[in-house]
Amino acid sequence: MPDTVVLAAERGPDPLALNEAQLVQNTALGSVLIWQCVHAYADKANRSCPLPLCFLVLPILFHHATRLAAESTSKSSPLSKFVEKFDGNRQDLLAIHHRMIALRPLSLRSIQLGSHRGLLAIEAVTAAATPTRLSPLPTRHQPERLRKMFRAAERLGIWMAPHPISNIAAALRVQF
Repeated sequence: MPDTVVLAAERGPDPLALNEAQLVQNTALGSVLIWQCVHAYADKANRSCPLPLCFLVLPILFHHATRLAAESTSKSSPLSKFVEKFDGNRQDLLAIHHRMIALRPLSLRSIQLGSHRGLLAIEAVTAAATPTRLSPLPTRHQPERLRKMFRAAERLGIWMAPHPISNIAAALRVQF
């Protein structure tokens, strides 16, 4: 009997026993969302994305209220339009920093997976992320329920591209 328990623990969690958060907040999805943001940032800014900004993607997109704000804000809008969505509920904006700290291990694993799988290259000297895969995932290969999230990740990259990291940190009330 004890051997059965050890073997079950070695195999990892039962996929049927995972809760919704564990199914959605996974490393593979995180790596694609971070890549989408970095790719959009690099296209818009013509430079690599500072690595600390990669740690904002999952806290924003894995939280219902902030994800909806990102999904409902136009791609052509500035970052300030996204921030304005929280005027009535500042706690959602202020909580991004705490979620960024809590999701730091998942974000780091997602960045590592993206680097290992050829989506991202991390420049050690500049601490910046560069997209190595330049063509987006074809829409037909994107799960329907995740398409809005992918577009929101792209918007984050576009909105952050024109700003220095200090302005982004001030606007989103985070500290790196």
